[in-house]
Amino acid sequence: MDVIGLWKIKTAKQFDAAAMELVEKNVEDILADTELSENDKRMLHSLYLFTEDGWVKTMVAIPEDMDRSELDEMLSTGEFELYGDDMLVIEKKRWKQEDGKVKFDSGTKGEVFGEKVDPWLEIKETADGIQFFTYGLVRAE
Repeated sequence: MDVIGLWKIKTAKQFDAAAMELVEKNVEDILADTELSENDKRMLHSLYLFTEDGWVKTMVAIPEDMDRSELDEMLSTGEFELYGDDMLVIEKKRWKQEDGKVKFDSGTKGEVFGEKVDPWLEIKETADGIQFFTYGLVRAE
């Protein structure tokens, strides 16, 4: 499975209180919810770039009302980076291909019944893209 390239969110799993389970919904349906916060909307428009050197970068559009000095200050911390002219990399995670499976480092730490939790979660291929954590991604290119 080739994951290198740019991906966008097509579906997201959300908790359904009535059913007491995660339910996969189309992003358009989620965005139609008038009570959805601006931050949640921005995240659902995020892009994911899988690089050849083993990074998956989560990117969001730079808010139009963001002052350039505020952006420069964010970039100076080294925690964020620019992608193109209008995208901000807000998170970077490692990904790898191992034993024929593509996995990403979820950052999960801890133990269950005395066993260390493996932070590497599998990225599964779907009919039209990949399942990345709780998101169904499709190629953006």
